[in-house]
Amino acid sequence: MISNSYDADATEVIVQTPMGQYLATKSGGIIASKGCEIIVEDNGTGMTPQEVQDYFLFVGKERRNDEKRGDVSSKFGRKVMGRKGIGKLAPFGICGVIEVISAGGEKIKRNQEEGYLTAHIILEKKEIMKHTDEDYKPSVCYSDNTLSDRSYTKIILRDFEYRKIGKIEDLSRQLAQRFGIKSENWKIQLIDTDKTDDAPDKSVIVGAFEIDTLGSTKIIFEGPRPTTVCNNSSPYSVKYPAGTTTSETLTCGFEYEGKFYPIQGWIGYSSTPYKDDLMSGIRIYCRGKFASQTNIFNRKAGFTGEHSVRSYLVGEIHADWLDEDEDLIQTDRRDILWSHELGTVFQKWGQDVVEYIGRLTRDPMRKSMAEQFFEKANVEEVVKEKFPKESQSHIREEAKNIAKMLGKSLRGDELEDPDAINDLLQLSLVLAPIRTLDEELRRAADTDIPPLRVVNTILKSAKLAELVTLGRQIEQRLKIIKKLKNLKDTPELEEKELQNLIKEAPWLINPQWRLITANRWLKTFAEEFQKYFQKRNEQTCFISFDKENVRPDFIFFEQNNKVQIVEIKRPNHGIENNEFERIQTYIDQFLEFFADAGNKVICEAVSEGFHITLICDNISLNGVHKTAYEKYIADATITYINWSSFWARTECSHQEFLDTYEDFE
Repeated sequence: MISNSYDADATEVIVQTPMGQYLATKSGGIIASKGCEIIVEDNGTGMTPQEVQDYFLFVGKERRNDEKRGDVSSKFGRKVMGRKGIGKLAPFGICGVIEVISAGGEKIKRNQEEGYLTAHIILEKKEIMKHTDEDYKPSVCYSDNTLSDRSYTKIILRDFEYRKIGKIEDLSRQLAQRFGIKSENWKIQLIDTDKTDDAPDKSVIVGAFEIDTLGSTKIIFEGPRPTTVCNNSSPYSVKYPAGTTTSETLTCGFEYEGKFYPIQGWIGYSSTPYKDDLMSGIRIYCRGKFASQTNIFNRKAGFTGEHSVRSYLVGEIHADWLDEDEDLIQTDRRDILWSHELGTVFQKWGQDVVEYIGRLTRDPMRKSMAEQFFEKANVEEVVKEKFPKESQSHIREEAKNIAKMLGKSLRGDELEDPDAINDLLQLSLVLAPIRTLDEELRRAADTDIPPLRVVNTILKSAKLAELVTLGRQIEQRLKIIKKLKNLKDTPELEEKELQNLIKEAPWLINPQWRLITANRWLKTFAEEFQKYFQKRNEQTCFISFDKENVRPDFIFFEQNNKVQIVEIKRPNHGIENNEFERIQTYIDQFLEFFADAGNKVICEAVSEGFHITLICDNISLNGVHKTAYEKYIADATITYINWSSFWARTECSHQEFLDTYEDFE
């Protein structure tokens, strides 16, 4: 509808609608109208009742081939956007009723009144869709055939499907991307009918689709508009960024079958990663209207600067010839027919530009990524805080050099990921002492008799490198301990969450433990025990490495040829007789499994037998169950830990190391 307003020489088009909400309700599969309206009104040349009949209601009437209206607008000489004559039906994709009020033609006098003849009709989708041989006739309304003091067109949409309109700022940005028109006599205004008149976001004027670009990356294709087919390329030239190499093969268009197809606009790198699909890639316009958007003109992977291109390449180019002699734009205006002969040549031109700009902008882009990483990660301050001493100045410089190198490797989306930023920063801090140690060792190797100062520096660097590496690991472990502590205080906690935590971090119980899956032979032992248990008890036994969506009966670890079994319960939960019976069953089955001569070879991997760690907050046993439990505690078959001891012991042992690491001189 806005395109039609442009073609009608409107200088202003106003869109009124409730913003940021659904236009209908939906309950139980039933869609109900909310009584909303979308109003699109312009001050263009408008239409008389006869013109509405001849042009608007005539589906497929192509204006460009019409002798009366032609390819260019009458007042401003605009190259019209419309071509196929079917855009008028687009509103029926979201609504059931379209009301059209339009006044146009030459100004006339009737009785004592002077003005423009008005057309006023209502189109209803359900009536149009009826199966009948009769031609559809819209309803004629009260102001039809009256006179208006101005020419205009007003279209009102009602009876909506369950569709949502974006917020006013989002719709404004979408329209800015949709229309690549820069003109003093063209304006689109949005009005949110749900807002009060004094609300700051009641109304918005749609501006240009602005993208901040890196100055050293922007290539401009200069030339006159409109960019129609011509005989030579002389009015067009390529403007390169200062200080960059030019290309003899890069031109403002291409030749095809003896004619030059010009392209005007620019292509470069955005200063920030894509924040949405609207800004991703190069926007292609035909007659000021969006035709397609492409990242790399379908170029195959594997070219220089590809990763940066896919995250940062932006542009705006105009090619009005796209729908002149041959229509290369798909009906839904989502892409170009690249398979067409002319489309293939255009695609090759674009691929050459992408390849060139990928090479041209690789270093500036990498520099920018490193700079953004330094800013977001606060590298300077963190490095200074981590290595504050004067004697550590070389390590500080090494850390910053490593950070620059790693920052260049970031992809655009990773700059917005705090975890990715922090991981690279921490890696820089870990590697710096190691790199320094390497340099000191090289210095020593080049010296016949290493002086005591060099040896002393090596020892200090080695110790610091070791502590920094281990300190990073301890810091990560303390985060997990904190998570464990928070889990402990969660009343609705499920055992499966605890089991997953212990499975991922067995060092919470013992730093030497490892999962059975780390050793194929041990995994075979676990699998054979499961089969043995199922055969003897006619029920399934699940161990920690089984399917993730199945809660295991217990978690299996290995230490020094001994199977370590963990039974963990929710905080404040105790072991009672019925639960201990299940543990007793497992103990009996393990004893039988180890004693079975047929399992001798399998059990060699865990020749020291098995041990159970029981984590819960109290033991509520009596009778024979209590007696059995006390025996297992005495002979060290079971070790009991309550929750407070469990997390406190782990935290203290790791915190002690961290304190030593932070106090290192």
